[in-house]
Amino acid sequence: MVLLAGLKGEVSDTEDALRAARDAGGADASVQLMRASMVFGRIHLESAIDHAMRAFEQGRNASNSLATETLLYASGTRQIDRAIKKMGIREGDSEIALVAFGEFSLDEFLGKANFKQDDSVLDGNASMLVEYGISKKEIASVPESKVFDLVLERVAMVDLLK
Repeated sequence: MVLLAGLKGEVSDTEDALRAARDAGGADASVQLMRASMVFGRIHLESAIDHAMRAFEQGRNASNSLATETLLYASGTRQIDRAIKKMGIREGDSEIALVAFGEFSLDEFLGKANFKQDDSVLDGNASMLVEYGISKKEIASVPESKVFDLVLERVAMVDLLK
């Protein structure tokens, strides 16, 4: 089972938020929390999830968990420290993306972490593309309606970085 959710609240302590996420999952659960400001539409995370699952099925995974592998693909990098720096939650974040594999209780997490579900935070903001690592020149090279496709290209390119 895969759960994808957008959440609003405030991350006052990253370790507490991550612990609450782990505690809301079953023994086989794998959970990732990401800065929603670095998510460019639900399709961005769905593509990262698909690539991560395929990497595990084919034995090409770079990490030990689907959640971490998803973070790598979502960030467009194969280096865990860079992926966390780029997309990992930070104190003060008020919008996060949650991806959970396996048994996971969203209600339990929401109660412990004081968040509420709001999937609109996954819609994406084109103003964050440069922070994601896409140049203004690249952005100008595509029609406005296709700008988030540049992120999907970065997700797919992770397979070539191996």
